[in-house]
Amino acid sequence: MYPYGLLATFNVMNRLHLVLVAVLAAHGLFGQSRLRKMPANVNHSSINNSAPFIALDGNTIVYLADVAEDNALTLNQTNKSGTNWTDPVILPRAVNNHLNYLYGFGLSPDGNILYISNAKSNGMGGYDIYACSRRGSSWAEPVNLLNPINSKLNDACPSPSADGMAFYFMRCETMTGTQADRCKLMVARKKPNGQWDEPTELPAFINTGNSQSPRIMGDGETLIFASNKLQPNKGGMDLYLTRFQNNTWTPPLALDFANTPGDDQFVSASSLGRYLLKHVPGTRVTELVELLFPAELRPKTTIKIEGQVSGPDQPGSAFVSIFDLRNNTKVFATNPNSAGQFVAYVKEGSVYDLSIEPALDNYTFYSRHFDLTKEKFSLLEKVSAKLKAAAAGDTIQLEGIGYRDLTADLDPLSAQELRRVKRLMDGNPRLNFTFELTLEPYLNDTLKISPDMTEIQRDTIRVPVSYAVDSVTTATRDSLVVKVRYHNNRTTAQAQTLRDYFTKAGVNNDRLKFSQKLLSAPLGEADKPRTRVKLIIR
Repeated sequence: MYPYGLLATFNVMNRLHLVLVAVLAAHGLFGQSRLRKMPANVNHSSINNSAPFIALDGNTIVYLADVAEDNALTLNQTNKSGTNWTDPVILPRAVNNHLNYLYGFGLSPDGNILYISNAKSNGMGGYDIYACSRRGSSWAEPVNLLNPINSKLNDACPSPSADGMAFYFMRCETMTGTQADRCKLMVARKKPNGQWDEPTELPAFINTGNSQSPRIMGDGETLIFASNKLQPNKGGMDLYLTRFQNNTWTPPLALDFANTPGDDQFVSASSLGRYLLKHVPGTRVTELVELLFPAELRPKTTIKIEGQVSGPDQPGSAFVSIFDLRNNTKVFATNPNSAGQFVAYVKEGSVYDLSIEPALDNYTFYSRHFDLTKEKFSLLEKVSAKLKAAAAGDTIQLEGIGYRDLTADLDPLSAQELRRVKRLMDGNPRLNFTFELTLEPYLNDTLKISPDMTEIQRDTIRVPVSYAVDSVTTATRDSLVVKVRYHNNRTTAQAQTLRDYFTKAGVNNDRLKFSQKLLSAPLGEADKPRTRVKLIIR
């Protein structure tokens, strides 16, 4: 059962959590990398904070604080401003309603929709889920989500997926303003027409009698929830994690790094997926902190791509697609809206090819790679693509064309970019094209200082050598000396590979020209020489 009256249990929880704090400190786990406290303007020394919900974009947190009259729990909000969090503000009365299930709130991925659970008399059943749109610095009146999300029972704790295609929540047999019981986790998925399909229950090994507070992570496959009907259990409501893999959910794992002998239930995480945001008792009051996910439990980081397409009279006619270059499979496809805007999400662990192609073959295209195999990357990437009728003087950086390591052979992952270039050529039969290949860094030395220096240059030099003809006379003769240098310039052969590809595809050889640039630079340990290709339209 969920504990009623969070304030009534703070003293007991304080003692239990202080034991945890002492244990963690003894093991050196309170370093900056393991636990981070929210700043002092949020964690005020005289205010109890609890149940934080952070939007997946990491820029808005809504949480409960005992700042109202008689220390009543009230919804508060803080926003990210640069690297800092703004001073918290109490949400308006339309949101802070005495008919709310206090802990039933959530946020949309971008933080622009606040969800609450409320027992208004004109609802579908007991407690219903309502949506409030952000209006400047405040929130609009709540709107009932109606069927099929809401039911005759009690619905609360919504958690939308990053792409907006799934909506997780809990449906409970009993609920009051401060407690819920006999709950099941539900998910509704969006149909092609944009409407919600009928919600379905998660499997019985997850819904074991009282599963609550679902939180879908940014990767769309990691789900955290709370239950007091699963084992192992440290006491009360404990946190568990399950993943959607191979079209099924995995058996729940207890989050031992976050569970305590008390109740652990209301947590959240941004799509960065590095830290779990929760409340723990501090020295005097309950505070908001971030706990570092263990590597084996950490959700995959998910980045948001916001795109803007301009140029065509109808920018919504363009085609946006993303390929996972790890297996060359399409993971996203859409058309921009009528204003040319689109949003996409991709997960860490692969390199992605994003392309924006026009409906007309004679228009230019846009492409860009996102390498999410590195340790650090931004949660938000913005793409601005201007598509236009191709004309002499236009240039396109062909990020999608690459070569196999240490060779002049085209990388198979270049297939999508090569297809786009061929389409552009076919759509503009009167235009010609120059491929500019730039190698950086260009390496050239008498010693093979890098494995990339596969090319050998041999120069024969005549060196005059004096010799004695006799005791009086000397003469000179030429001696041949071979000097060897190693380098990594394969651009001539790489250009020929491109020429062969397009001529075999039916492009007239007379329309193709090639040029090379060699850029020297110190080779650092992390640097990897690469040939970049630019297309110049003539």
